[in-house]
Amino acid sequence: MRFLASIVAVSAVTGMATADLVNPLVPDWRGDANTAFAQWDSFTSATGGPNAAEQGGGWNLYNFGSGAIIASSGNLYGAGGALNIHVYPAAAPLYNMQEAVVNISFAGNPIDVANVRALVGTAEDGTYVTGTPEFRGGDGGFSPQTYAFNFDLSSAAFGFQSLSFFFDSELANSSLDAISIDVLGQAVPSPGVLALLGLAGLTSRRRR
Repeated sequence: MRFLASIVAVSAVTGMATADLVNPLVPDWRGDANTAFAQWDSFTSATGGPNAAEQGGGWNLYNFGSGAIIASSGNLYGAGGALNIHVYPAAAPLYNMQEAVVNISFAGNPIDVANVRALVGTAEDGTYVTGTPEFRGGDGGFSPQTYAFNFDLSSAAFGFQSLSFFFDSELANSSLDAISIDVLGQAVPSPGVLALLGLAGLTSRRRR
């Protein structure tokens, strides 16, 4: 009976229709100057390969968990193991990033909503920022549910830096439905101001 129940569960999650984000949090600054936006509603690479955004751009999404498949719905489904999602930059970074909003829709076993992180900078010298989760809607189980994550980047992002995101599921049989990313930065100063900022930073280092 347990084996039959597992087959029913897998069939239900992999065969469900592609769903959009459920009541996503859309920042009022989306589309303004000094912002970036990307959204995925389906996926093409189950493990290791890049998934390019279908709307907007600037990031590629990867799954490094084992045993994943692309379901008939286009969802990224962890059939044989937990999902391990990395979203890496694929475009020039923004200047002095202030805020990021990430919406994630998933079904089946949940993602770890307490451990959705942003990395400002590189793995060697960057700063991790944990997102604040907000449930936005959805029934859960075999039906998708959406969480929004807010990231305050103002104390971690200085100048031009890259921005990556990381999250995972706690168990197998988790299905990633859709994800969107919005990032707000600041206007780039004039070349003269940038030169002064560079000199100020050099002077500060010499004083140490």
